[in-house]
Formats: sequence, structure tokens, C-alpha cells
Amino acid sequence: MAKENIFDKEWVDERDKNNLEGLLEQLNLPPAVVKLVREHKRAVQIVIGVLIAAVVVWSLYGSYRDNRIEKSTEALAAALELEGQQMIDQLNEVERSYPGTDAALWARINTAQELSKTGRMEDANRTYKDVRDEISTSSILQPLVMVGIAQTAEASGNFDESSGEYQKLMEIQGYEDIGFLGLGRIHELEGETAKALEVYERYLTEIDTAPVLQKRLVEEKIASIKAAQ
Repeated sequence: MAKENIFDKEWVDERDKNNLEGLLEQLNLPPAVVKLVREHKRAVQIVIGVLIAAVVVWSLYGSYRDNRIEKSTEALAAALELEGQQMIDQLNEVERSYPGTDAALWARINTAQELSKTGRMEDANRTYKDVRDEISTSSILQPLVMVGIAQTAEASGNFDESSGEYQKLMEIQGYEDIGFLGLGRIHELEGETAKALEVYERYLTEIDTAPVLQKRLVEEKIASIKAAQ
């Protein structure tokens, strides 16, 4: 007589496969477990129902999310094909239609850039600040937004705000050039040539990776400032 395999399933009537009793028989669970499940049959059925519902909901949400991301990306790409106010209007529509998506965030950044191109510096500045409020302090977009705030503030004549942003950029790797040269330029615009000279000289000594051509331009600025003193 062949040895009984504990993994062999007993035959179960097809009509019983959809109920809990039939399931217990199919699983060949230990008697103690079967007894426990039978004693709490209603609770087990509820838990199983909840789990099934959760899986279905999560699956539907994943499909909805993927579809939303795809559509938002397509809408952003279409908006960027336009120019001027038409582009701005369509970018705003992307924000309204797909809030919380990456496309909506980039739509706002591109809106700020387009506002800047069309000379609406104060509006661009406010938009950049709105973006900064939305993203985390550790976001890789922070320096990009800071550059936008600094440049639009400078163009609007808000030198205090602009110089503050440039000083922060001086401490961020990859953005030191923009920070030093921007701050030096602000000091020149305000007639503070001594401070501008100090910033430019720091640039030459502290930024080892500065391009040769850029260094020469800064050296010329320094020479020009000294000649005017």
C-alpha cells in the first residue's frame, strides 16, 4: 500500500469549492487550525472579503494612476509646443487638470520661465516662490528654483531678495558661479564697488573649477573696478 502523501488533496465537490468549509478541506490544515477557523468562521470570512476588496481597489488605483500620469505627460508636452500666453494658458490647464503630478509641477516651473521670457518678472518671481513652497528642501529642483527667484528679483529691482538668493547659491555645488557672479553684479548695480571687488576676488581664489574664459572675464571686471577707484 502506497504511503499517503500529506500534500495529496482530497476530492471536493465543485459546489463546495467556493465556501470556507471546502477551502479548509483543500488546504489540508492541521486539525487545531481547522477548529479555530470554524469557531471564528464569520470573522475569517470578513477578513478574507476585506483583503480581496483591498487587492481589487489597489489594482484599480494603480491602473488609474498610470493612466493619469500618461495623460498629464502628454498634456505637458503639448503645452510646451506653444509660445507666449497660449503656452501659459495650457500649462495652467495642466496644473488644474492633474494636480499632484510631476507634470503639474513642471508646468508651473515652465510657466515661470515663460513669464520671465515675456518680461512679466514679478509674476514669474511669485510663481517660482509657489514652486519652492511645494517642493521639499532636499529636492534637486531647489537650486533651479532659487536661480529663477534670484534672476527675476534682480530684473524687478528687488536687490535685497536677489542678493540673498545668490548668497545661498554660492554654497551649492554646481551653482557657485551663478551665486558669486550674481552677487558681484548686484553690488555693482548698487554702486558698492568695494563689496563687488571682494566677491570677484573670492571667486578667483575659491572656485578652482571655474572655466578659463569666465576667470578672464572676472579678472577684467576686477581690473576695471580698481581702475575706477
